[in-house]
Amino acid sequence: MKKLLTLLFVILLIATKTFADEGMWLVNLLDKQLYELMANKGLKLKPGEIYNVEGGALTDAIVAIDGGMCSGSIISPKGLMITNHHCAFGDIHSLSTPEKNYLEDGFWAMNMSDEVPIKGKSVTFLRSVMDVTDIVTKIIDSLDAAGPRGLFFMNRVSGIIEKRFESSLYEKGLSSMWRGSKYYLYFFETFSDVRLVGAPPVSIGSFGGETDNWGWPQHKGDFAMYRVYASADGKPAEYSAENVPMEAKRFLTVSAKGVKEDDFTMVIGYPGRTNRYISSFELREKFEILNPVISGVRRAKLDVWKKYMDASDETRLIYSDKYFGISNYTDYAKWENLCVDRFNVIEELEGREKVLQDWIMSDSKRAEKYGKMLGNLREAYAVKADITKVREYFRESMVRGAELVGLGQRFQGLISSLTRAKKEEFTLEDKEISNFKEIALKALNELDPAADRELFKVMVKYYLNEVPTSFYDEAFVNLLARFNGNSDKLVDFVYDNSILTSKERLDDFFNQKRAISDIAADPIIDVVKTIGVRQYNAMEDSLLKAAELDPSKDRGDYVRAMYEMQLEKDVNVYPDANSTMRLTFGEIGGIKAKDAVYYHYLTTSTGILEKQNPNDYEFKIKPDLKAALEKGDWGRWGTNGVLYVNFLSDNDITGGNSGSAVMNGNGELIGLAFDGNRESMAGDVYYVEGYCKSVCVDIRYVLWVIEKYAGAGHLINEMNIVF
Repeated sequence: MKKLLTLLFVILLIATKTFADEGMWLVNLLDKQLYELMANKGLKLKPGEIYNVEGGALTDAIVAIDGGMCSGSIISPKGLMITNHHCAFGDIHSLSTPEKNYLEDGFWAMNMSDEVPIKGKSVTFLRSVMDVTDIVTKIIDSLDAAGPRGLFFMNRVSGIIEKRFESSLYEKGLSSMWRGSKYYLYFFETFSDVRLVGAPPVSIGSFGGETDNWGWPQHKGDFAMYRVYASADGKPAEYSAENVPMEAKRFLTVSAKGVKEDDFTMVIGYPGRTNRYISSFELREKFEILNPVISGVRRAKLDVWKKYMDASDETRLIYSDKYFGISNYTDYAKWENLCVDRFNVIEELEGREKVLQDWIMSDSKRAEKYGKMLGNLREAYAVKADITKVREYFRESMVRGAELVGLGQRFQGLISSLTRAKKEEFTLEDKEISNFKEIALKALNELDPAADRELFKVMVKYYLNEVPTSFYDEAFVNLLARFNGNSDKLVDFVYDNSILTSKERLDDFFNQKRAISDIAADPIIDVVKTIGVRQYNAMEDSLLKAAELDPSKDRGDYVRAMYEMQLEKDVNVYPDANSTMRLTFGEIGGIKAKDAVYYHYLTTSTGILEKQNPNDYEFKIKPDLKAALEKGDWGRWGTNGVLYVNFLSDNDITGGNSGSAVMNGNGELIGLAFDGNRESMAGDVYYVEGYCKSVCVDIRYVLWVIEKYAGAGHLINEMNIVF
């Protein structure tokens, strides 16, 4: 029962509070029974110590990074923030050069003046939440009465509700739960002066790489540190040398006591998306079509990049961030399918739907409202299956394929904008043209031409094999015919002749007056003309319209019906994750992964030395780290001569939770969530009790790396650490 209730709103207030007489603050979604369950498991805090509208509770130390891409926590009164290394990967990569490769060597600011501002970085603090369901429902009804809903209907609704609270000092955002069954207004503050403080080398932060990703046992030191800055008066502000470290309203105490089996754990963060109200029909589409296409095509893309990365350190630096960004979900799609099959998830959902249909048909009003819903969904997914598969192959092979193609699309976009401006000729004096040239030069600097050429050859083959010729643009058909259908020759011709594949040709093209026809003559244009998703969507719309089906509406009805049924049956339900703050609780423990295989819940530094391999990049460690591990000077951070590295808990997390604080029953930081396990990969659609685990870096290993390995003890001194 517990795991069905673990992904929850973090708002735990027993009391209510009004705001401008517009409604009630969100009340106690963690009911008394559930709170008592947490307390029995080891929670020592009262609800008001976790969240409090007056401030000073744990939630004031929890942040969303970059709008919810990751989570983090404040761990000092001076705005020091900790998150995962993989959440900081792109920032570290952007600062790295062949001469100063912070990815490979790590980065540590030994004083505040060395902390590096990260352009575009932001952290967001939740200040309060309000239930505005009744208000939003009235707004929707009034707008519906005025006419049909448009494409941006909910944007209009959000604008209206946010304007009602424009007197608030905070930013505002409206979120829907259970497909519009409930609405909540979030009040928050976003700080945009965020500076990198410290990050271990990738051989610590990503030790084990793809091989260990989504697996256990792991031995990653997956952490990085930033500092949040504010204006002199403590307000959010853009970067300025005059800004000062933010004075934290609350920061987490760090516990170096360690963990043991069955210890209570609690995670507060910003999980991105789950789909646990998915229908069996939608999941079958994902299982049979989307995941196989994604994992297959993206793996082929990664194989090309890896070949060139392994051959050159310079190329590795170019592609490391891109590779990391793609590989994570590629593996996820593969393991999700294995788990969906292993745990018979589709069959489980079909059983749930039988119960739902019986409940619907037991009431005449419900039967009128929802009676045809499941049948409609079944038919809709059958009708659109073929076009869904074709469209996904198109997207993965061409839209998300070679980088030249994306640049070519922007090049083609110049034709449209120049035509609209009625400019038949142009020069670099035109700002749009000079901007494009800068973009093109930057793109060339961020790819390996040989790797991208080979990648395009692989992607075009997927496109030709899986997408019917009826979807090809005439220009692409003619270009392919010019080489008698030989796609490798087509790609070589494009790369040898396009101005976008050579800095010299790019300079020569733009250093003189040109006409629109000169852009149109570039061979990449004949390729990108065939890249447009509208015809695929139009075919799907046509098929569904002919069958008089609207799966979008039926998907919404499905979730709302599930919600209504569970409420009537007095089942404690939680909404799908949607990048709003959530709490999940669990305990420390291992896992019986499969027959005769049981994994312990802790890994140690010994495992790093056992796995390290100088001939395998993913398991290569620096000589100074190897020496430090062999020396075994754990200082304050070891326990009985052992340094613990990672641990398992059964907290319910998903993407967006990366970097989330893992806390004990006192609300003290004991680790950071950074991964899930391969046995849990169906978790975004269906939670399987006993198999869904959170893989966490032990805070003791983090502290050892900071103090003993990096020599950044000044950061330790900022923290409040209990032993």
